[in-house]
Amino acid sequence: MPECELCERAVAATTRHHLIPKNRTGSPTVDLCQPCHDQVHAVFTHHDLKQYYHTVERLREHEEMAKFVRWLRKADPDRVQVADTERVRRWRS
Repeated sequence: MPECELCERAVAATTRHHLIPKNRTGSPTVDLCQPCHDQVHAVFTHHDLKQYYHTVERLREHEEMAKFVRWLRKADPDRVQVADTERVRRWRS
């Protein structure tokens, strides 16, 4: 069973996350469970990811991500819903 590189849970499937968005050709990737992948994109803009949060370690250090990972480890992963932060919603508009 694969493991999410962010929350470190064994999961049925993972998705590939490009650590440096919009540069997919040369971007390193990590395998994330869908809830973690959704949360990364709900919390960070592409600019944030490119400029600073381009490693799993830096993603884990972010207060909101660390809180989410702690919660996710206790939650039923099939019932997790992720909503964009207000900051990301404004950036996408």
